[in-house]
This record gives sequence, structure tokens and C-alpha cells, in this order.
Amino acid sequence: MTTERQHLTRRTVLAGLGTVGVAAAGAGLGTTALFNDREGFFGNTLTAGSLDLLLDYKATYDGPDGNVVLGQVPTPAEEQAWEDQFGGEIDYCSEDGQALLINGTEIPVFELHDVKPGDSGEVTVSLHICDNPAWVTMSGSMYDNLENGQTEPELADEGDDVDGVGELADLIEVTMWYDPNCNNVLDDGEVVLFEGSMADAFTALEAGIGLDGDASTPEFDPVPGASTYCIGFYWELPVEVGNEVQTDSVSFDLVFDAEQSRHNPVVTTSQGEGFADLDDTSFARARFGGTNTWELAVGIAPGNADEGEYTWTSGDTVPFVYTHDGSGNATFELDGVTVADSITAPGGRFAVQGKVDEATIAVDNLALTVGGDAVGLVGPDTLVVSNDDGVGPRDIQHLVVNTSAAQVSGPFSVSGDVTVTLQGDYDTSAEEGVALDLVFE
Repeated sequence: MTTERQHLTRRTVLAGLGTVGVAAAGAGLGTTALFNDREGFFGNTLTAGSLDLLLDYKATYDGPDGNVVLGQVPTPAEEQAWEDQFGGEIDYCSEDGQALLINGTEIPVFELHDVKPGDSGEVTVSLHICDNPAWVTMSGSMYDNLENGQTEPELADEGDDVDGVGELADLIEVTMWYDPNCNNVLDDGEVVLFEGSMADAFTALEAGIGLDGDASTPEFDPVPGASTYCIGFYWELPVEVGNEVQTDSVSFDLVFDAEQSRHNPVVTTSQGEGFADLDDTSFARARFGGTNTWELAVGIAPGNADEGEYTWTSGDTVPFVYTHDGSGNATFELDGVTVADSITAPGGRFAVQGKVDEATIAVDNLALTVGGDAVGLVGPDTLVVSNDDGVGPRDIQHLVVNTSAAQVSGPFSVSGDVTVTLQGDYDTSAEEGVALDLVFE
């Protein structure tokens, strides 16, 4: 008897969001061993980025001509032709329905070069996963944030430009939400994914936002197969904004990635400022220890832990791994130096925390294994914390990994790479001017 194995390769579809003096396009992730798919938006001025899910959208702009439809796929004519031929709603997973969707074409959703205070726009993106259920991640990047020179009124409002960076991204307000009825409106009871400035929106999107297949329940679910799934993206330039944004422009990418969920367990992650809100019972720490003090520790709490010494080299990237054997023993290794202690198994989530003063700490390639098997992370898997202001307290940020008690009751490990870069005015005598923490519930 022969065994046949089939592999679906990743396919990519490109589309577009826009420019308000503003633009968007695409990037992403995926595996070669699991079914995967990607859609996105490109080529707009807003602009957006890239996915083979299949995709449709409807974009509107409330500007000088009132609220108008900038574009939509399928078009009203195509929707009417479907109803005349087949009746009822479009079956997007049928061969005829898929032909109406975006699958590999770059299209601009917004081409807006004369945006004024009070203008706004919205696009609802509909993702169609016609086969296997999938974990979906939304990500993006803002690759241009330009001043484009200064008019006389702009110069009077903000003074001389010194860096070529515009103010538009800081002043445009963005809301992203789950739009289960796909009606381009944030209705009462619908779940908001993000609300804040465009600059902050793309800080979050650069890390990646895991999308819940059913936001009405507390569990994090994959997006079901044979389904339509909608995300709303609304932007507005408030009417009270002044001349400081004249001629400014923003360009960005918006990307959706989908990966098979069957045989592919995942854990969600999220980022935030300050210390993680965890009732922590144990920790591991790698810090720049200053003079005559420890650099590595693992245990129940500082002062009740195994400690070790390590010599950092500013700018070098080194590996770390925390391992718990499920039987009360934990080790923490940084670049070949190991500390170990007896620690009860965690009771749930854990967090990666960065703390810096006149330094930068970057954590990349974060990975989780449970019982020897890799577990995918849906959401951010990197953390960068930087402080170079010469005054004030340390900057502290965290990344929470939402493991369950069952997942960390047995053997598990957390690994990644960390880079510590000291600024020229870093106080090398400080015991903890820069540190990487792992804290466990």
C-alpha cells in the first residue's frame, strides 16, 4: 500500500486601500507545511496590502461631495446580474462566485490627494475562506509619513520642519472593528479591535493583530471555512485640526494572513505599555547588572532565586530559552549561561517584559513549545522597548502570551533572541537600567 501526501501551496492576492495625502499596501507570514493563504490591499493614496483567501470590499469617502462610494467588489451591476441569473445572495465559494472576488489584482481603494479637516473614509474588507478553517492575522506598516514641504500657513502653525516627518499620521483618528453584518458601520455591540491615531494603529499592526473567528464568545476561535468574515477600517481627520497637516501624506500597507487551524494549535498574544497585569508567581530575568551584582536569575521572586553572571555586549543578538519540566524544575539560559531553580508549574498566562533607561531592548523570534510540540502564536511575537530621552523613568512594555493552565502544567519552553543596545549616556553602574523579564501566573 502506498501513502499519498498532498500539499497546498500558499497563494497570494493583492488589493488596495489608499492615500489622504495618505496611502496603504502589503506583507505577511505563513508556513510551507500547513495550508495557508493571504489577502491584502495595495496601491492607494490611504493605501493597503496582500492575501489567497478571496477578498471583496466596499470603500466610502465623506468629503466635498458628501458620502460617496469610491469602489466596491463585486460591483452593484455584478450583484444584480447574479440575482437575475441565480437568485438570492452570492455564493462566494462557488466557481461563479469566486470569479467576482479579488484574487491577485492590485487595486486602489482610496486615491485622495486633497483631504481636508472633517473628511473621513471607511472600507469594510470581506475575507472568504472557502475550504479549511484558518487562523487569521491582520498586520501592516506605515512606510511613508512625509511633510512634503511647508506652506506659509503650515510654517506659521508648526514652525520650521527639522526632520521631514509630517503630522498627519498623528492626527488622523482610526477605528478598526469586527463587522459581522458587513454593513460598513460600527453598530452598537460590535467589538472594536483598535481605536486611536493612525500612527498608533500601525504600531499595533506592525506587531500583528490576531483576529477572533467569533468575537461574541470569550474563546479565541479560527475563522470557519465556507464563511464570509468582515473587518471595518474607518479613518477621520478631525475638523479641529489646523494648518500643521497641509501637504502632509501617509502611505501604509495593510495585510491579512491566514493559516490552516486544523492540527495547528495556537496561542494568542497581545502587547501593552507598563508592567503586565498578571498575578505572577515566578519569574526569569536577564539584565545589565551594573557593578558587582547578578545578571541572570530564575525563581519565585527576586531575592528568592538562582542567580548568575553574564557579560553583555551592546548590540549583539543572543538566544534565550526558559524551560519548565512540568515536575517543579525550571531553567533559564542566555547565550549558553544557565541558572536553575525549583518552581511550581505556572497557572496560566505569562508575559515577556522589557525595561529600559537610555537603552533599547529587542526580543525577536519568540517561540513556544508545549510537550515538545511547537505552538503557533497569533498576534505579536516581537517586542521592542527604547528610551533615549535623557530624563525621566524607564520605559516599560510587555507582551502577554495567553497560555492556559493545562498548556503550562506539563513540560514547556519559551525561546527567542534578545538584543540590548546601550546609548552613549547609559549609566553602566545602574543595577537594572535595562532588563528582559519573563513573568508567569
